[in-house]
Amino acid sequence: MLKKIFVWILAAMLAFSNVGCTSVPQPTMEELLEEVNAEHQEVEKGIMNASQYVGDLVDQDLRWSYYPKENTAEYDPEKILTQQQVIEDVTYLFDAFHDCYGPYEYFGGAEVFDKAEETIKAELETKETLTAADLEQILLENLAFIKDGHFNINNKSPYMIKIPFFFREIAFVKTEEGYQATDGRKVELVEGYDNLDELMKRSISPEGKLVYYPVLLKDNDPSIRLDLPQSCKETLIVHYANKTTQELKAEPFQIYSETFLKTPEEYQVVTSRQNGEIPVFQFNEFDLDYEEEISEGAKVLKEAPIAILDLRSNRGGSALIAEDWISKYANTLVLMNRNIIDTKTGEFLRNEEDKWIENPNMLIILSGKYSASASEMLIDCAYNLENVLIIGENTMGALLGGQGSTCLPSSAVKVGVGNGLMSLQTEGYYFEELRGFYPDIWVPAGEAEELAVKLIENLK
Repeated sequence: MLKKIFVWILAAMLAFSNVGCTSVPQPTMEELLEEVNAEHQEVEKGIMNASQYVGDLVDQDLRWSYYPKENTAEYDPEKILTQQQVIEDVTYLFDAFHDCYGPYEYFGGAEVFDKAEETIKAELETKETLTAADLEQILLENLAFIKDGHFNINNKSPYMIKIPFFFREIAFVKTEEGYQATDGRKVELVEGYDNLDELMKRSISPEGKLVYYPVLLKDNDPSIRLDLPQSCKETLIVHYANKTTQELKAEPFQIYSETFLKTPEEYQVVTSRQNGEIPVFQFNEFDLDYEEEISEGAKVLKEAPIAILDLRSNRGGSALIAEDWISKYANTLVLMNRNIIDTKTGEFLRNEEDKWIENPNMLIILSGKYSASASEMLIDCAYNLENVLIIGENTMGALLGGQGSTCLPSSAVKVGVGNGLMSLQTEGYYFEELRGFYPDIWVPAGEAEELAVKLIENLK
């Protein structure tokens, strides 16, 4: 099945020669794909009892009344509000949580939400007047227990997300005896880390070699401008068998997205390009207005022995496009490993058994911390498709709750209260809310396309 890929690689890449340190042992492309395919196949949907997350049945018209169809009042942080106004806004918000919010029971139900409402109102009762910004801040401080990547208050988040820090001063290789630096020094231990397999991530060197680098995930406030560099204070102390030690420092993290890199005039939702002989298709929104163009990209890529789908700048959108795209690429229905349930009616929207789909070609998906929501749905589907390599960073981690925003009547504070849907998974490491999906090969998102192509050139 993989023969077509390897014949194409040998023909297309004949002009390229291997570069870099030849002492680094390399798998064949077939060996790499076999290993990744086995890892993906371990992820199974399984049978889930979601009854514990189903709350009170709420009339559909009442639920939709919380989501205004017309333009709402503009938020003014300096607007002065009376105590009665802010208390009424809080009552409205917690009614919306009960009537609309999908993970309401998941995050503790009435016991937890009622307690939070009482705490907020008790604080408000000590103040005669507040500004809208004061109410926003009080809500952020008291709703941190809602760890849902779609939940926000005026586009600010009360939770932390996991961002990756790469330690790439020296590359490592994995042997039967453990890890060793590419200069031959065997790693004896890394201070503070007992499990080196969790610390060392499969990666790509600047020369395109498959190597391992330490990667740490650290909490970060997503309300901070991630387009600015973030630093990691922790260093790693590596002890080698030859009694030497080495201190490694992390590279700064900077989120990759064309939203920050291009002007509005330069920015395009859908683009396609060639990187050497490899077609690259990119779309930055799952936007129904571009559905035809997005769908056409899947049809083009499926004809290529090796193709790249770039989701690094894709924040999400319509979930229907996600399933449709990967299914058109595979020329058959490809399902997610997650269950989607309306927790107000108990109805499953996605409960079909997942299936492993054979794929004669290879699809590389580029991911980054900006990749979220519908992008992650597509990646989840791709776990059930043979010969997919996910290269880049861990994704945003925004699948648990649904989309939908309500506006508090007096303050005009906008709160992301999802539309009754919740996406669930069986036990497993492959996805975690706010952490996202792990890539198969870890590299900084901004370098992912370049390094992916170099890897293909080397693993002939």
